[in-house]
Amino acid sequence: MRHAPFIRGLLLVLATFIIAPGELRGEEPEDRYNFEFVTAPMVVSNPNFGNGGGATFMGLFDLAPGNENVQSSSLGLTGIYTDRGSHLLALGGNVLPSEAWRIKTAVADIGVKSELNVDELPQRADFTTAVRVIHLNVLYGFGEHFFAGMRGVVKDIGYSPDNEAGRQYLEAVNATDDLSASLGPVLSFDTRDNRFFPYEGIYAEATLMLNPTILGSDESYGVLDGFINGYDQYRPGHVIAWRLYGRFTPSDTPYSDLSTLGRKADLRGYIAGENIARHLISAQVEYRWKFRPKWAVVGFVGEAVLFDPGDLSRDSFYSSAGTGLRYLLSEERRLNFRIDYAVGEDYSDGLYVGISEAF
Repeated sequence: MRHAPFIRGLLLVLATFIIAPGELRGEEPEDRYNFEFVTAPMVVSNPNFGNGGGATFMGLFDLAPGNENVQSSSLGLTGIYTDRGSHLLALGGNVLPSEAWRIKTAVADIGVKSELNVDELPQRADFTTAVRVIHLNVLYGFGEHFFAGMRGVVKDIGYSPDNEAGRQYLEAVNATDDLSASLGPVLSFDTRDNRFFPYEGIYAEATLMLNPTILGSDESYGVLDGFINGYDQYRPGHVIAWRLYGRFTPSDTPYSDLSTLGRKADLRGYIAGENIARHLISAQVEYRWKFRPKWAVVGFVGEAVLFDPGDLSRDSFYSSAGTGLRYLLSEERRLNFRIDYAVGEDYSDGLYVGISEAF
């Protein structure tokens, strides 16, 4: 049953919060945990999904009240639907019960109606990608700022062509349905003063995700990726944020796990899946100016190189630039509602709306 992994993942996310101290289940006053709820509309107009909207609901709470070294935990639900028929339904949370433990869990059901312009095909390649994902990340701290642990992902991915060019494209890239799991170690370093809108600090993470045949992959392979984000408030209200990201895959990596532009924040302004290769290296710089107590603007630029070994050329380099607006939803937690508009090369662009920063 293809829905079974999604249902199990939903139960896993809920269990992370339900199987908790008795105080969370109503045996103590709620304000002991400093509960706060925020909601924001989602207006979508980007290359990945199409045009549409939805909403995000997030609950914020403190599992270690009184300990200023433990930041707030969160549980969020997001739903989006677009004019293409693309959709996203995701439930996820970050649990920070103490200074030592960090637990991140999520389950998502995603349907993407892709419309890709491929030079080798006479018309636009249209196809649908259905994705169900379960994600669990558990880290334990050692030293003052280091964390280590494991990440597990279960994914159920299916492809269906919506026109002849879409069928040809899926065959050319060998995109096949895949139900598999991956598991790997995670090492993290974090000196940020706030996880939602940092003013100062460094946040770095490296992961090696292993995809063995015993967990469903056709061929055993591993994916190495990592990032380092930096934040510097050079004067009150003015923050320079930067990000370096790298992702490296072996030759037998399936289409669904290849590196691509437009995934997460690397880089905004591109269609995820339209430009793919084995390796991706990107860099971004973002200027954040808080010009009013609740309002801020940002400007950002990025550069990426997406390439296969032995095939590095000028066509492997991509640029991106954009601007955005921020509205403060939670002053205590520095949680923002954000709207970003980014442009890439060859008339590629996108509008991104959400809660919290891109990185």
